[in-house]
Amino acid sequence: MAAPTRVRGAVLRPAGDIRHFQVVLIGTHKEQHKPGIACVYSSETKEWGNLVSTPLPPENSIYSFRTIVYRGMACVLVGNCLYWLLSERSALILEFDLDMQRLAVIHAPVDIGANSNCHFSVMRAEGGGLGFLFLSDFNAQIWSRKKDCDAAVSWVLRRTVQLDKLLPLKQGMGVVPLILLLLGLAEDNNVLFLMADAGIFMVQLESLQFKRLSKISFWRHLHPFETVYTAVNTMELIFLHNT
Repeated sequence: MAAPTRVRGAVLRPAGDIRHFQVVLIGTHKEQHKPGIACVYSSETKEWGNLVSTPLPPENSIYSFRTIVYRGMACVLVGNCLYWLLSERSALILEFDLDMQRLAVIHAPVDIGANSNCHFSVMRAEGGGLGFLFLSDFNAQIWSRKKDCDAAVSWVLRRTVQLDKLLPLKQGMGVVPLILLLLGLAEDNNVLFLMADAGIFMVQLESLQFKRLSKISFWRHLHPFETVYTAVNTMELIFLHNT
């Protein structure tokens, strides 16, 4: 199989004192009819697993944008699944199940093509499970993916937030900005980062508390740093190895 045009990845490490980790790589092609692929490396076995794949919708389908993995947003870990956006305009989500070693495509809950001025991201839903944030103008919709009593999975709209009423977006002379941009999402704390003419804002989606981080508004993307890896004591490892 030819090398994928665009590759994204994630490094996973179990909680606790376990020192092993996994590297998950997924790849998508610009060419039509090429599947999405994924592979996992284990530091414990020092080997790559089997290559798994899934078909991707062709470019000439109802999604008029190429279904290649989007580089502007980091992946989100929900349970034992990793999620990536497929293109910033495709309304598709790529899911990799770590337990089942399965790759699949999920449709977003909104019609992205019908909204020319919108931004969106996968996220962790309140209470667990996969969530989806859809930002159109100043209106933020928060969706979650749930199973019903028949085990059928569907999207449910949980909340709508009017961000122009929440945030101090007005500039001099009371002018409201024409656009609000989604810069990033901190998945562990469900914190949203937005850019407007008035600056960069951080919004906690559950409490709706916010903070202006900067009055400068020329950023393109933001990747929040939420966790710290504790360095291993090298001398301790050498001692244990020698014994």
